[in-house]
Amino acid sequence: MQSTAGSHLGAVVAPAVLVALALLGCGGGQDRHETVLRFLPSAIETTWKFQGDPRNAKVRVYADDAVRALPHWKEDITDQIDYANQLLQPLVGLRLTVDSIRDWARAGSPEDALRELAQLDKGDGATWVIGYVAPLDTPSTVMSVLGDAQPLGHHIMLRAWAEKPELELLAGRLPPPKDPERGEIVNAHHRHKQAVVLLHMLATTLGAIAETDAAWIQAVSYSPQQSTFSNRNRELLQLAVGSRLSDEPDAVLAKKLLDEIEKSDWGGWVPASHDQVVTVMRNAVEAARAGKTFANVPAAAFDEFKRISELAKHGQTQDALIELDNLLTAYPGNATIYELKCEIMLEKPGVGDAATRAACARVGELAPGDPTVHIAVADALIRAGEIAAANQELRAAQDRIGNLATGADAAWSKVIGMYLGVGALTWTEDALDKARRTSDPAAAGVARTRARYGIPRGARFVAPDQEAALVAAIRKVLNLIYGSKFGEAERALAAADKQWPGAPGLTAARCDLAFRMGQFDAARAMCTRALAADPNASWALYLMGTLLLRDTSTTGTGIARLKQAIDVDPELGQAWRTLGRAYQRGRDKAALDQLAKAYQAKFGQPLPL
Repeated sequence: MQSTAGSHLGAVVAPAVLVALALLGCGGGQDRHETVLRFLPSAIETTWKFQGDPRNAKVRVYADDAVRALPHWKEDITDQIDYANQLLQPLVGLRLTVDSIRDWARAGSPEDALRELAQLDKGDGATWVIGYVAPLDTPSTVMSVLGDAQPLGHHIMLRAWAEKPELELLAGRLPPPKDPERGEIVNAHHRHKQAVVLLHMLATTLGAIAETDAAWIQAVSYSPQQSTFSNRNRELLQLAVGSRLSDEPDAVLAKKLLDEIEKSDWGGWVPASHDQVVTVMRNAVEAARAGKTFANVPAAAFDEFKRISELAKHGQTQDALIELDNLLTAYPGNATIYELKCEIMLEKPGVGDAATRAACARVGELAPGDPTVHIAVADALIRAGEIAAANQELRAAQDRIGNLATGADAAWSKVIGMYLGVGALTWTEDALDKARRTSDPAAAGVARTRARYGIPRGARFVAPDQEAALVAAIRKVLNLIYGSKFGEAERALAAADKQWPGAPGLTAARCDLAFRMGQFDAARAMCTRALAADPNASWALYLMGTLLLRDTSTTGTGIARLKQAIDVDPELGQAWRTLGRAYQRGRDKAALDQLAKAYQAKFGQPLPL
């Protein structure tokens, strides 16, 4: 079975577009057209034009029983692949062609699907093997939940679209149930989400790194506004596609990607993801050098150590631990071997198990100056939700990083990335100070979060270990507001106010709530209060600027507030776009042109107006 971008293109993009265009000739007019367009997801596209003919990449597709039970599942899959081709062809000169779609009698849980797929089909004769498995029972936007893929991998797992949960997730993004265009708009969201997740997973196998901007496809969460990749990840993808289609060994591709990633830093990458990808690439390069894969492991134990690592990687924990104990009998004082035991046991039976903690403590005894085990334990504690205990381990790690002859920068990156991952702003800043990384992109990320959510450094209304919870509470309120769940938003605000009274971010959220409800005087009062508490609260600045633009007599002040929001939070795209519309209405062409150039340079795409 063959499928290319041309064969299903009309089926992929035409319905939603035709709906919008048809309305122009109906009684709804231009207003109706704009109303429909605001419900549609962004088009998957790029302004980049690949030079040369597109190159074909053969893919084999597997669908499990739950997927095959869905209506027109096969057509949906081919349409989604074709939609992905609309970006891949101009972006990197790649065109996916479906070699076959096969039944998949899968028995395990969806979490094991990627491993099962790799065991089922080694990928011979195909560039990728793609498996579609049962839809989720609950709605999600988290990419790691919607699919699975690994850097340098040749296999991809995707969860199928689940109609009911997805409609719940789309609440507020769809017209009313009786609207005649609702069905086509739902289909547009269906195609967009599945194609974007596919693109995200393909990019992951090619070494793309997670991005901080929610508008990029490689963000950690899905958004209907995602349309393309950042320029930096595009560069990685172009390099990797050429290597992959030339059948170069993974170690060769890993070396190329490692060189490309490290030739210049970029603040748009998620530090933890950057470190993970770099680690994978380095390990792949080292794996190609016999005897140098695992530091400090005796040469006589190297092959056995590697085999044990592979057993653990494939979930064969008990077999791995049995062999590992035999190896430790021969090398009882080797910290690296004990470190592997600690890391295996942190996965199962877990960090809460006494034997696990004993094994990890033994590493500390054998290598008291090494931070590695503390970082590993901290990671497990974070996954278990024990943030305060994880901080103790990370502080212990920080005290030991200076002992490393090599790899100190990588260790600091891990620590900083883990703090960033849990939203611990103050602890991240402390680690940056200790690492003397005042110009690190992570510092800019923390500053952006502080500005966006109104949490200035040294704030007394929130303890360091509660900063992430406050950010999450503000995000929850804003999501409720955007979902038009105003009553729930008010209740969530009341609860958060009791825990963090006077937090500017919560006051800014009240401003947003009043704004959405049409209570503009109340909204201005709330934004004024938020800015009095934190003059650099970018969301409050953006909202205040928007409110001031409603009155021609305060347009200048509104523009000033929007410019201030951009100064303190350059990633706040809403402020850029609102400022652009203000310049457009005021016919200030010079200012608009300057803003458009800056927006293009910042976001890699034209300023939408």
